Amino acid sequence: MTVTSAVRPSHASGPPSRARRPRSMPFSIALVLGLEAAAVAAVAATTVRLPVTSDVGLVAALPVAYWLGVLGLNVAFLMVLRSGLHHRSRSFELAVLLSALVFVLNGAGALASGSARGEAAFRHAGITDALISTGQINPEVDAYFSWPGFFAFLATLSKATGIDALALTAWAPVVNALLWLPALALVARALTPTSRARWLALWLFCLGNWIDQDYLSPQAFGFLLYLAVIGLLLGQLSSSAGRPAGWRWRRLQAWWQQRRPEGPGSPAQRRAVLLLCVLLAGAIIASHQLTPFMLIVSVAALVVIGRCWATGLPAAMALMLVIWLVFPASSYLVGHPPLADSGIGLAASTSLTGRVVGTPGHVVVVFVRIAVMAAIWLLAGAGAWLLHRRGRLDGRLVALAVAPFLVFPAQSYGGEILLRVALFSLPFTSVLAAEALLAPSPRMSRRRTVGVGLACFLLALGTVTSRYGNARFDMFTAAETQAAQRLYQLAPPGGTLIAWAHPALWQFRDYLDVKTVTVAKACGPAFQAAPCVAAVLAAGRHNPKGALVILTRSGESSLTTQGLAAPDQVRKLKVLLAAERGVQLAYTNADARIYRIGEARG
Repeated sequence: MTVTSAVRPSHASGPPSRARRPRSMPFSIALVLGLEAAAVAAVAATTVRLPVTSDVGLVAALPVAYWLGVLGLNVAFLMVLRSGLHHRSRSFELAVLLSALVFVLNGAGALASGSARGEAAFRHAGITDALISTGQINPEVDAYFSWPGFFAFLATLSKATGIDALALTAWAPVVNALLWLPALALVARALTPTSRARWLALWLFCLGNWIDQDYLSPQAFGFLLYLAVIGLLLGQLSSSAGRPAGWRWRRLQAWWQQRRPEGPGSPAQRRAVLLLCVLLAGAIIASHQLTPFMLIVSVAALVVIGRCWATGLPAAMALMLVIWLVFPASSYLVGHPPLADSGIGLAASTSLTGRVVGTPGHVVVVFVRIAVMAAIWLLAGAGAWLLHRRGRLDGRLVALAVAPFLVFPAQSYGGEILLRVALFSLPFTSVLAAEALLAPSPRMSRRRTVGVGLACFLLALGTVTSRYGNARFDMFTAAETQAAQRLYQLAPPGGTLIAWAHPALWQFRDYLDVKTVTVAKACGPAFQAAPCVAAVLAAGRHNPKGALVILTRSGESSLTTQGLAAPDQVRKLKVLLAAERGVQLAYTNADARIYRIGEARG
């Protein structure tokens, strides 16, 4: 018996069973395959030759290898997602694959060009440089100085690290999207009970986030803080009230009074979290015009449905916002009333119908953007319906997905209000969309896995098309970057710079000293070469300190692709401007020309 009992434990602790060995192998293989696919996509993106000449943007210039890499990354993610998530290693692998997806999608532009796209990121670097050099905030300059919180933070970070803000612009979309993910995970964990749905929701968010607000901007900073506040409210500050017994006042009052804290922690901890939410809200209010309104309506929606313990928080945030608008932001609001551009008709026309213009290729890009948004919202609607049928629909999901639409009619926001609504609803519509793709059972059969994989790849295709659809004019060549640097070397102090149209590669230096004007604005919608030249010269000669005109390849593409000017009129304008008396060619390269405007002679 002694020998037998001694042998049995030895036999039990012998070689691992068959069930344990294959359980770890597929996951590590999936991770390696996913990282290899991401590497293939990244290397393929670096082979893109600028300038992009297609009206549909970067999607036409990316090689097939990029799309094979994106497809392989989706396959690897679904392999891990399908195999089970009860081990910690699975969460690590999914997090790595999620980060690789962000790098491949959000970093495609930087991989292709090595610099930031568009104009705003360069402008924000210039504002930060102005704060560092002057050490002062002047609200009289423009709207940015009435909401300087983000720029003050960026200036402090730049001074502490010695890193120029301009150096952060290229990879800011990747960094910001990665910073969003932990806050998104906190939100998803509170809103869905299954880990598979949570990971798929994060994946869908990254696939559906074509809205391109993750560049170096107050919006990206504000959205991060917004997600943090919502995550805290859904966790430590959540409450439970059940459903009201009726809609009469007494029953609603009784339902309201029976609310009780649902989140973990003691009352003292909840008060500390509440104070943190107030501080984060203050940072948002001081940094961005639109995000505070999105935050207030979202928090108010949670309070109204009885799922937020801090019932006075929306009122406190609204009071903070009013104080900021009345005092620090009053200089800007004197000439820009908050409700001046309100109305559903105006918001719809500027956000939808007003954007369906330009060349046929550009119009295709606009329709793809609408299709991606519609696909996410349709999936979210299907997910809400399926959850409702099973009695599992969380009212917080619906409230937070719908709340941003309340801001839609209040302000057109320069024609971008629908984009911002889509961004603020995306975290919650992604959760609902994930539930729709996993319904009716969270188990993933082969057929369902193939269907989810196809949906994910189509979303990736649509997102790359949408995000980089303006690559013909918002991705700058090395020659254009060189010309922009030369522009500021030639610019007279206090002078005027004139470029074709937005986006233009400028304002990253001397933000407070140099004025900027676009040809498109000077000429107006009736773009005719001869009167347009006269308008440009008048704009330049209006400033006695001098003016320079920079004509770039990307600026010309911006005019023609967006339908702002006919190509023949643009060509004629270039000829007439070069022949004008008092206009001198100061610099030229393959993609740009710089003219100095002097007084007319003779």
